[in-house]
Amino acid sequence: MIVFDVIVHGEVKETIRPISQRLHAMLARVTEEARRLSLLYGTPVQVNRRIIY
Repeated sequence: MIVFDVIVHGEVKETIRPISQRLHAMLARVTEEARRLSLLYGTPVQVNRRIIY
């Protein structure tokens, strides 16, 4: 499973777990969440992906 960590000022603040593992759906969800979280934290956020086995 692929998950995305939201990093603000070097700290992992949240983890986004997409409902679907289809790449197109995943991209749309992560892009939407990154915009929302940028507004929430007031600064651009960095999104890193990682794989959970």
